[in-house]
Amino acid sequence: MIHSSLTEQAAKLHGPAPMGTQVGKPSLFARMDKLLLLGAVLLVCFGLVAILSATGGLNSGQNFFSRQVVFAVAGGFAALVVASLPYQMLRNLVTPIVVGTGLALVLVLSPLGTTQRGTRGWLDIGPVRVQPAEFAKLALVIGLAHILAGSSSRRIRGKATPDEPEPARITAALGLIGMLAVLVLAGRETGSVFVYCFVGLGVFAMAGVPKRFVILLIISGITVFTLAFTSGLLEDEQKERITSFLDADADPRGIGYNQRQSLTAIGSGGLTGQGLFEGPQTQYGYLPEQQTDFIFATIGEELGFVGAVGLLALHGLVLWRILVVAQATEDRFGALLCVGIFTMLLFQIVQNAGMTVRLLPITGIPLPFISYGGSALVTSLVAIGLVQSVAAHR
Repeated sequence: MIHSSLTEQAAKLHGPAPMGTQVGKPSLFARMDKLLLLGAVLLVCFGLVAILSATGGLNSGQNFFSRQVVFAVAGGFAALVVASLPYQMLRNLVTPIVVGTGLALVLVLSPLGTTQRGTRGWLDIGPVRVQPAEFAKLALVIGLAHILAGSSSRRIRGKATPDEPEPARITAALGLIGMLAVLVLAGRETGSVFVYCFVGLGVFAMAGVPKRFVILLIISGITVFTLAFTSGLLEDEQKERITSFLDADADPRGIGYNQRQSLTAIGSGGLTGQGLFEGPQTQYGYLPEQQTDFIFATIGEELGFVGAVGLLALHGLVLWRILVVAQATEDRFGALLCVGIFTMLLFQIVQNAGMTVRLLPITGIPLPFISYGGSALVTSLVAIGLVQSVAAHR
């Protein structure tokens, strides 16, 4: 009644609304989660500055920075388009999304694929090199949310509800995780497989999947990884990268070199850092993969403890707002989408930061929004667009 009265008063003051318009419907921006948007934008800007510093600045002759700007613009535009569309539309597009992702992963294994550092994971499409395993993370989130949401629109609360997924749907979800994991492992990439399994655990927990199936997922993941590790599928260098964190001092000039240099860089940063463009480990090229895998070490060296904590705080802001959107969403599919994206980003943040300080193995997982790489950045931004679509259209 109050809303109707206000609408009538507005009509008296401004005249009737034009034909075809909806009175009082807020704009897309008004329906977005503003803090989530702010956090994502600040992270992208933070990443661009870090990449600029890690690659020698604008006069270095390298074009990492300019290409990342292009990726950021493209990813931002894609995120805006995704946010403007009702996320429920994805339920009608799940099959083409999953099938298309699977075909892209198969093409990577064909002569069309490109190998870097022992991993076959890229496709060259004209001047652009894409990594389908990154896009597969989003395909997995969408697929799992669709399968485990079923036909119910009611969100799950608690451990056991009438909406508990049937064994057939759980089996289909496990099959989807397994299919993507096997295709990626065939290209000798382990990092993305860890992300897939962690995303599965997060969505399973939110969907109320019985514990026996969660345990089955964990056992299956360990088994697949063990077989890949012992069957010769992975190169010796890839195995050593994973195990080197246990004793990086055993081969300080060989496989342990990366983590030793990373620790040196972070340790030399102290409280406030050496200053942008001033970190000796970064600027003199001692820190390997400083714009991708070890960009967190670059930030620790040049911006110190304050900069590293500030970066993690921005990531924390984004993760918190994703959970807020999930909590406020009564639609089960939308809530599962948000939880899948939350777990996808959380695992990558913890893994990337953890490997730079030798708490976790080196897996090549990028730091979301920060590490150089078009596929990873676009994937992270589209993920934020999906969450904003849930916030705007729930």
